[in-house]
Amino acid sequence: MDRRWWRRATLAAMAGAATLVMTSLCLDVGTATAATQASAQGPLPLPTLPSPSLPPVTPPTVTLPPMKPPSVKPPTLKPPTVPSATASAGQTAQPTTTPPTARTPAQAGVPGPTGSDDPTSPGSAAALIAADPGADLYPQPPVDAAGTPQARQVAALTDVQHRIQYLHNVLARTRDDLTRVRRAPDPVLQLLTALTAGGDPDLAAPFAVADSADVVDTPTGRAVALSGAITSGQAELARREREEAALRQEINRRVRAVPAVAPPARTATAAGGGKLGRPLRGRLTSRFGTRFDPYFHVWQLHPGVDLAAPVGTPIVAAADGRVARAGWYGGYGNYTCLDHGRADGQRLSTCYGHQSKLLVSPGQRVRAGQVIGLVGSTGASTGPHLHFEVRLGGRAVDPLPWL
Repeated sequence: MDRRWWRRATLAAMAGAATLVMTSLCLDVGTATAATQASAQGPLPLPTLPSPSLPPVTPPTVTLPPMKPPSVKPPTLKPPTVPSATASAGQTAQPTTTPPTARTPAQAGVPGPTGSDDPTSPGSAAALIAADPGADLYPQPPVDAAGTPQARQVAALTDVQHRIQYLHNVLARTRDDLTRVRRAPDPVLQLLTALTAGGDPDLAAPFAVADSADVVDTPTGRAVALSGAITSGQAELARREREEAALRQEINRRVRAVPAVAPPARTATAAGGGKLGRPLRGRLTSRFGTRFDPYFHVWQLHPGVDLAAPVGTPIVAAADGRVARAGWYGGYGNYTCLDHGRADGQRLSTCYGHQSKLLVSPGQRVRAGQVIGLVGSTGASTGPHLHFEVRLGGRAVDPLPWL
């Protein structure tokens, strides 16, 4: 019995295994068939997904406030246009003129009205000169056209003197810059400075011979450049001063050749052909020409002579004439100009500055020796004196040959 049971169990197990094998074969055949059909039909399509729906983006609107254009008030003082320090020797400054401005007379010793057209403070003067080393800090009367050889000679003198003023101010500023650079802790610069000690610090020979290609942005390089500029400026200054001396000599020669006319027997015509009377008896304290201005502390053309006298000293007309200007005139303070006819083919006038009191008015006729004002210290003045000018065609010339 046991043997029959074992035989039936074995047969049943074998039948179950055969059934499993057949089932597996059928599944493999079906899978292969399906794969073959799928390969023949190509890849299955991907499902179509709906695209996202986003709301439209609206850019923000920015409204800018309206901008008001800046309001710039132009200055009323226009300094003369001066060529740069590298300009050729043939280029000279062309001074401009400022029209007369009515002013309220000031008291003696009081600076008087100030403003952009009246730089009566050393601080404002320094700023003007820094922007334009050739600027006139004193207003200048209008000038006539230089239509004659004599007038062109006087105009050339004015141009040369403004160029000399320009060079003096530029050289002073450049020397200050060089002094500051020399204080820099640069061993090479300190050595060169020591080598040049005891000589002329402006010439700075070891600096001036350096090639420009060797100049770099170092204290030594800057010292080389500044020293070279000083050397060049001094050479032009010496040349311009010789040119000025020659022009003044020729202009003064014609004046000295005219015989003197004793006041007061002088008419406007005679004054133009002779010499002028002295406006007062005072000590000469400053001559005509470019100088370091004692009030503004910069180089300026001094277009007249200064005669020291106490406040209240009478000032007399140098010749017969007509009052062309009487009033406040910038750094001149209380200022009077008289027209005396023509001399040497040009309009001759005399002007009187820094008065404490004006005793004439524009258009008035005056006689030689007539009191026209009193000595004071108004405007850009450091003490009581008379600033006296002689002008040909509105341009200043040395008054001393005329007195």
